[in-house]
Amino acid sequence: MLRDFRKVFKDNGTTMGALMVVLSAGMLLYLVPSGSQNVTPDSVVARVYGREVYKRDVDERLSQAMQQFKGMNPDQLMAYLGPQALQQAIQDKLMEELAERHGVVVTDLEVKTAVEAQLSQYPVLLDPATHKLKPYAELKPILDENGFSLAQFEKRIRLDLVRRKLVAQAAVQIPVDAAWVEVENRVRNEKLTLEDARIAPDPSKVADPGDGPLQAYLQQSGQRFLQPARRVIQYVAVDKAVLAKETAVTDEQVQQAYQARLAQFTTPAQAKARHILFTASNETQYAEALKKAQDLRAKLVKGLDFAKAAEEFSQDPSAKGRGGDLGWFDASKMVKEFSDAAFKLKKGEISEPVKTQFGYHLIQLEDTKPAQVKPFEEVKAQLKAQLEDDRFATRASERLENLKKKANNGDLANGARALGLEAKTSLPFSADGTVSLQGLSGDISNLQRTAFTLKVGQVSNVGRVGDAFVLFRVQKEVPPTVPPLAEIRPQVLAAWKLEQARTQLLAQAQTALQQGGLEALKPLGAVVQTLSDTTLSAQPDLGSHSAIRQALLDAAPGQTTPFRWLEDGKLWVAVLKARTPAPALTFETRKALVEGIQTQEAQKLLSAELETLLRQGDLHPGFSSLWGHLGGIWKNEAYLKALQAPAAADSPN
Repeated sequence: MLRDFRKVFKDNGTTMGALMVVLSAGMLLYLVPSGSQNVTPDSVVARVYGREVYKRDVDERLSQAMQQFKGMNPDQLMAYLGPQALQQAIQDKLMEELAERHGVVVTDLEVKTAVEAQLSQYPVLLDPATHKLKPYAELKPILDENGFSLAQFEKRIRLDLVRRKLVAQAAVQIPVDAAWVEVENRVRNEKLTLEDARIAPDPSKVADPGDGPLQAYLQQSGQRFLQPARRVIQYVAVDKAVLAKETAVTDEQVQQAYQARLAQFTTPAQAKARHILFTASNETQYAEALKKAQDLRAKLVKGLDFAKAAEEFSQDPSAKGRGGDLGWFDASKMVKEFSDAAFKLKKGEISEPVKTQFGYHLIQLEDTKPAQVKPFEEVKAQLKAQLEDDRFATRASERLENLKKKANNGDLANGARALGLEAKTSLPFSADGTVSLQGLSGDISNLQRTAFTLKVGQVSNVGRVGDAFVLFRVQKEVPPTVPPLAEIRPQVLAAWKLEQARTQLLAQAQTALQQGGLEALKPLGAVVQTLSDTTLSAQPDLGSHSAIRQALLDAAPGQTTPFRWLEDGKLWVAVLKARTPAPALTFETRKALVEGIQTQEAQKLLSAELETLLRQGDLHPGFSSLWGHLGGIWKNEAYLKALQAPAAADSPN
């Protein structure tokens, strides 16, 4: 809704400002999610320029990613992949935002055509008679059986079409002249044989010159150490040590919680089975499938090998090569009819035909595992830590909320002392630099960014940073300046030593090269290699470096190139041995090359625009979801913390 108001009133700042005051007050409860509510698939876990990211969006991506890492610790995997899945879902919304800004629209017909084209590549999904896709009613059981979501697939196809249209739209606007085409043809198709040497400078061998030379160096090249506008905050942190007595729980309380949460520590009964499926989607097919299942069962009970029969007769695509083996599963992993039948069987027994939404199954039970409850002693430490952390979160938040009320946008020190806390003052820090705050560990980037969304003197909301809760006040802003040497000496020394090391290495390398060629560079630590019949495009570190690329294009066989510095900081030089010219361009190859150049440059532009949207949105995260409506990117920190919680629980205290 806010997006529509923003469009209507974008040329009337006064009206829009007044309207937003009313909207902000009236929608406050909607914009700020309650931490006490359960996170459901329909919960909003992020807002991206007014576009909502639901938990189900993240779950879809997370499910796909988890499939690729079967066998790994699921808790650690969740903590690693969860935040990535959330960020990917945010990227999807950024793509939608960019498409709207550029007027790019993908129709349902385009999506349908692309989906059908992709699915048609799989013979199992085609009707043998018509060689066209089977009806949806027949496709769905096959897709479901293989864990394939058509809805997710359509989303991915739609986003891919959006990206392609954005790239195509930008590509046609990129002018490509004959000289550019000629150079690109040589880069891609000209064959070079060369010998090159790469040497890394070693700043550790350069001694500290003392403050005098460093001060002179700082004055001479001070602009490279120019710090952007920085802020100083006064902050109060409450960690677990401060509230240890208030948050401690007894063994009796842990035991009571264990009994109340017994289901959390129970591994359900499991079965290991094989199955044979005869697919069906209508009454006639079900009757045929039942007859096939009954006939085959009669042979199986007489001794026909079940695994071999599954390979030959099962219409479940996943049965091929596995003999119908389903591995271990609990009742929740299968449809109810299948699970009910499987768990009633005895070891080695073959079921009667079992009807499900997919058709008729024959099941052979191979083994079972009873439900297992983790003993209290095994989970006691983990559960106690959870209970104490819950208490800590409640107590710490309450204490800092009381402090915020007393602060009233003023100094935090007096109010903190009254609550038995200490107010500390940070060193100046920038929005994107490295920050260290005494008493706080973990990722403080959100606090750092938030400090630049508040006004000087304004007090933040209460937030969590690692194992502490924090409240802060923006105390002052330091304008852009070059700090004194004492404040940034380590950075100045590192830059000076690297510059000295590079200067010394270049001089030594030039002398050695004149005396004995590339071999003479080896005592300096050079790695010499020969690249035979290669192209510049096949050597990204060379072909993407404009000065090196030009040096190799200009060099004649037998000639040594000038020294150049690679992107990784190494000194580079080469001797060209031979060159095979690129084939002459025809009309078709020239056209393809122009289109390739335009597409390549358009993709760079698209990536840059997405990065800009992400960076600008991250500047307005806030401690609520308001900015997520007005032109920023808001992430539900509680949800993000929950994604990372399993790993935190596994880490040592």
